[in-house]
Amino acid sequence: MIAARRLLRVRETPAMSTTPLRWGIAGTGGIATAMATALHTITDTHTIETVAVGSRSEESAAAFAERHGIERAHGSYEALWADPDVDVIYVASPHSHHHAMTIAALEAGKHVVCEKAFALNAAEAREMVATAERNDRFLMEAMWSWFMPAWHDIRARVVDGDIGKIITIDANFAIDVPNPEGRHRRIDLAGGALLDLGIYPLALARFLLGEPCDVRALANLTDQGVDATLGAVLGYEGAIAVLTTSLEATSDLTATIVGTDGRIDIEAPFWFPQKYTLRRDVQRRDNHPDVEPEHHVHPNRGLVHEAEHAIERIRAGERQSDIVTWEATIAGMTLMDEIRRQVGVVYPSEC
Repeated sequence: MIAARRLLRVRETPAMSTTPLRWGIAGTGGIATAMATALHTITDTHTIETVAVGSRSEESAAAFAERHGIERAHGSYEALWADPDVDVIYVASPHSHHHAMTIAALEAGKHVVCEKAFALNAAEAREMVATAERNDRFLMEAMWSWFMPAWHDIRARVVDGDIGKIITIDANFAIDVPNPEGRHRRIDLAGGALLDLGIYPLALARFLLGEPCDVRALANLTDQGVDATLGAVLGYEGAIAVLTTSLEATSDLTATIVGTDGRIDIEAPFWFPQKYTLRRDVQRRDNHPDVEPEHHVHPNRGLVHEAEHAIERIRAGERQSDIVTWEATIAGMTLMDEIRRQVGVVYPSEC
């Protein structure tokens, strides 16, 4: 676990290169659009360029490049990996393709920031990490929530004892995804609520408490065999974290952290919040009336926080993040493997 008050900014030092880092985006969907927009907002201090996009079709790549002012559009991912003017690849495909695409990009000598879920399972994640080590390239899972200023401030308050010892964490992420042909419900694209949505409540518990010592899970599966609705309880020494996730309804998308001396309520959407409220149980501690709750607002620049962190680490010559470490990524995949084992979700490539 990192220091509670780590500053999330690029730290320019004499050892850092000032040569622009040239980014290529692998994919043209919604998250690729969000990252292209985020990269354009990073100031000249970071000296980066978004120079290329790759897709399975020339038409899709060209349309994306035109929308975002990107110089080169590649009609295949192989052409993107081979582009000599690209330093960093952002993998924005469905997670069923993350393993193969990340390995191909690393083998081509590119640094990689790969969207979550990082892979289908821990075995794939280990192979991706081993490939990064072998090629001496930077590799990071794009778990953007772990870079949110509000999350870091919340963890600092927990470490400082502002709500006492954590007893429970309760987080929910459920949205209505009715399209039966969409990637969320397709077993061949590693669909289901867990890897796409449930990973966020899991991330909050792990961010604050580390890795659990026990996990129990239940789920309702679709006819295709993906988890439509899933609930899990994570066991820690003296604490329990409860998560719920679903593709069949929309929840309030909030999270609550309850401690022995108070609680923190994170406003929706809890995985990239701007606001949270801290309530101290003063009456319980020293027999005085409760005080007014504290409302905290933090700037939220979306994907920019993780992109700036990746830039910082690459410039410093590092090969992994010190926030989303390789160890943490593999542990997260191992946890989701166990949850899927308990509820009976198996992807075709695992058979």
